[in-house]
Amino acid sequence: MNDLPNRRRPAIDSVARDGNAPRWELPAPLSPPSAERTHRRQRLAAAFRLFSRYGFEVGLAGHFTARDPIHTDHFWVNPMGMSFADIRASDLLLVNPKGDVVEGDGLVNLSGVPYHDQIQQARPEVVGIAHAHAFHAKIWSAFGRVLDPITADAALLHDDQVLFEPNRPQGVPMEEARNAVAAQAVKALGDRNVLIWQNHGHWTVGATVEAAAWRFIAFEDAARGQLMAHAAGQPIVPPTPAKTQETRARSEVGAWLSFLPLWDRIAREEPELLD
Repeated sequence: MNDLPNRRRPAIDSVARDGNAPRWELPAPLSPPSAERTHRRQRLAAAFRLFSRYGFEVGLAGHFTARDPIHTDHFWVNPMGMSFADIRASDLLLVNPKGDVVEGDGLVNLSGVPYHDQIQQARPEVVGIAHAHAFHAKIWSAFGRVLDPITADAALLHDDQVLFEPNRPQGVPMEEARNAVAAQAVKALGDRNVLIWQNHGHWTVGATVEAAAWRFIAFEDAARGQLMAHAAGQPIVPPTPAKTQETRARSEVGAWLSFLPLWDRIAREEPELLD
């Protein structure tokens, strides 16, 4: 019996079910599209609040976008220089492929625009794209290798990571060089969901904002674990099969579901983010 009638039910309770288990499929976009837009903006604001809690904010660095469901070549992004801890859904900026602010008021980190734009163009299924300078992930990026599946959690990222080392054009305007490197990054990413930018940090993408956010958090956690394991000795790396199309689809749903408890907590504790 529920003796707490006013208790907020967890978001996972609203997920379609197969018996007593969640159905392993992504939710359909909300209708009308304006409702889906609100949903994505709120999830994006929640992700920024969580990124702040986890210590992923370093100065002006970091941008996380959500594809707009109405103008699908546009995206919502955080205002440059605004603390992740303060971001509300209403603070987010709608930006076009050129980096012009179409809705909202704030500065844009133009250095990130070509990456988000070109990933959206190359990957029509991608909704969320995250990049920030998480401490352990950026340290790990200096090793020039992907993470090993040394734990069950890290194994969820297996066969879904790529290493990227840019070849920066010399003697060309900054914007042209930025676009060229963005094109290289998109090519390197391919159909994977985690890009390790050597000596820089990591990017994650997802078919939902929630999946991109959870992958970002999970990669940082796995990077911390592998750095600690190597400091202690030589960890055993068990054989782990490559992902099939079926396991990739299941992994996408799992990433979305894994974010829901984090959403429940941050929305309950900081409800103003929904404004």
